[in-house]
Amino acid sequence: MKQSSTLTHHNKILLVAATALFLAPGSWAISLRAGSSHSSIHDCGAAPTYANARPKNYADSRTEFFNTTSKKTEAVIFRAGDVIDFECLPGFSTDGSKEGSTVFQASCTESGYFKPSGVCVEASKCGPVPNITHALPTGKTVSGAVEFACSTGYSLDGENVVEGGLGKNRFFTLKCVEFSGSYEAFEGECKPYAFVASGETQRLYNELGRALFIVSCKGSLKTAFANGEIPSSIDNVCNGFEDSSAACKSLVSKIKSDFSSELDARKQHDEEANKDWYEEKEPNRPGIGEEATEFCTELWALLEL
Repeated sequence: MKQSSTLTHHNKILLVAATALFLAPGSWAISLRAGSSHSSIHDCGAAPTYANARPKNYADSRTEFFNTTSKKTEAVIFRAGDVIDFECLPGFSTDGSKEGSTVFQASCTESGYFKPSGVCVEASKCGPVPNITHALPTGKTVSGAVEFACSTGYSLDGENVVEGGLGKNRFFTLKCVEFSGSYEAFEGECKPYAFVASGETQRLYNELGRALFIVSCKGSLKTAFANGEIPSSIDNVCNGFEDSSAACKSLVSKIKSDFSSELDARKQHDEEANKDWYEEKEPNRPGIGEEATEFCTELWALLEL
C-alpha cells in the first residue's frame, strides 16, 4: 500500500497518538503507517428520545431486556449501524403539513451517537415548513412558532456558537400566519463562521503534526540515551513503511550507530572527568541531541511521501 501524500486531519491525530505509544521508552514496537485509520467504534446505548416522537416498535423503546442465555436482565444497547424507526405523535409530521410523512429513522453512528433523518413538527394550516438555507427545524414550538436552528458551522451573526449556551445566535422561530396560510418570511441569514480554506487548514495540521512528532521522538531518544541503552525493538519502526522501507531501515541503522558511538564517547568523557554528577546542560559532554533531531525529522519526511 502506498502512503498517502497528504495526511488527513483524522490520520494526523492518529499518527500523533500512535507516536506517544511508539516513542515511550521500552515500547518501540508500534509501527507508524501514515494511511492507517483504525478509529474506535462506540456503542450508542439505549434508544434516544426526540420531541413529539416515539419508537415505532415498542421493543426499541425499552432500556432493559431479559437475556434468555445469561438468564439476567441486561441493558439494551444499540451498536454502530443499527437503525431505529420512529413515528410522530398524532398532530405532528416530519414537514409540518397535515398530509406529511409521520415516520423517520435514527441511525447509530460509529462515533457513538444517533443521527436522526428528521424531526416531528406540529402540523399547521400553513403546510410544510419553509426550507431555510443552512438551517433545519428542531421539532420544538416556541410561543406558537416553529423553532429552527442554523446548521453546524453556521450562526445568525457569523460568530461562534457557544456550546451549551442559550444559542441566541443559532436559534430562530417562524410563525404560521393562518389567515394567509403561509409562514412569515425569514429576514435573517445563517452565516458561516470560523472558516479556514481547506488548503490552509491542511498546512496547519501538517505543521502541528510534524512539530509534535519530532519533539516526542527526540525526547524519547534522549531519555533512552540517558538510560544508556537503545531499545532493541527500534528495529520494528519500519514495519509500516512499505514503499519507503529501505530508506527507513537506513535511518534506523544510522541512529543505532550514532547511539552506540555517542554512548562510548560519553562513557570515556565521564571517566576522564571523574565527576559524580553533571549539570543538566554540560556543553562538552557527548549526547544524542543533534543525531536524534536528524533521525526524527527525516523519519517524518518519509511519512509524508
